[in-house]
Amino acid sequence: MEDAKAMAQIESFQVHHLSIPFERPLRTGNHTYATLENILLEIRAEGLTGLGYAFNFAPYQAEAIRMMVLDLAKTLVGKNVQDLRQHWSDLWFRINFIGQAGPPVMALACIDTALWDLFAQEMKMPLYRLLGAVREEVELYPTGGFLTDPIEKVIEEVLSSKQRGFTKCKIKVGRPDWNTDIQRVAQLRKAVGDGFGIMVDANQSWSVNDAIAAGRQLQELGVIWLEEPVSVHNVAGCAQVAAALDMPVAAGESVFALPGHVSLIESRACDNLMLNLMRCGGPTEFMQIAGVAASRHLPISSHTFTEISIHLVAAIPGATFAEYLPGWWDNLFEEPLQIEQGKVRLTTKPGLGLVFSQELIKRYSSH
Repeated sequence: MEDAKAMAQIESFQVHHLSIPFERPLRTGNHTYATLENILLEIRAEGLTGLGYAFNFAPYQAEAIRMMVLDLAKTLVGKNVQDLRQHWSDLWFRINFIGQAGPPVMALACIDTALWDLFAQEMKMPLYRLLGAVREEVELYPTGGFLTDPIEKVIEEVLSSKQRGFTKCKIKVGRPDWNTDIQRVAQLRKAVGDGFGIMVDANQSWSVNDAIAAGRQLQELGVIWLEEPVSVHNVAGCAQVAAALDMPVAAGESVFALPGHVSLIESRACDNLMLNLMRCGGPTEFMQIAGVAASRHLPISSHTFTEISIHLVAAIPGATFAEYLPGWWDNLFEEPLQIEQGKVRLTTKPGLGLVFSQELIKRYSSH
């Protein structure tokens, strides 16, 4: 006879849209952000609540994600929590007509995350343990240094991170005149010293020739990686940049699901594959992509979604570290991450060990 507890059924779900303004507009090489638009999902099953979320920076685009979450999640009510891969496959097929990228995949990721959280809670295990842990502690690196920030502020921000025990940081580059970026990085290098790791992110804003020219000067300054130097659609160009530079090129955060990542891997377009939980399509596909990367001896790191991604990084032998954006989601959960010396020790609580802040939901919810 089957154990009744092993057949928990999905009973209900709730979706929230939180529009949270940044303290100041943030500019990258190709975008300016004024608000952080979060779509939060809670799925309930027999007294347990699993959560997932997606985000972007445009309110109406966030609404498109919310509507996709509603459309997909309603098909799961009454089904067993444990049938995770079946659910993922069914939802992947359901979005076939509208397109297996963009808001549909972001919504799928939101749901898949909540289901894994539920399943791990039901098994009374932290998610990283359920997935097969290889580490209990994950190194983080903070991202900041936006193009709207004067270099004095960037230096102050990075020195503060260094004092907190972080060993590396990432700042934005990607101006049309990349010599300005070189000057900023040189000033930062002088301020933090040679032993601190500096990573830079061009956010797809350069041409191949400019990326190679800028990259050669950046690596002379001891920059430890160049992220998204050219358009995500120019896979051959990214491969050309990676081949021309001695420092690693990182890419992957902007492509969707396994097909998008396979293109980067097979083209040798990057030296570090950055996996974005939302664009992967949730933990199910994240772990599958990580397996493909491992077969090519390609290291991976995670992009955003720190509180969730650390569980996945902790279960992948070839993973390196996780990105952390100070202030972006620190208040999204009842208990913020406890970071010590640039690292976070994973929870012993079942599932993700996370609960959305009801105060934040009440303050910023548009639904």
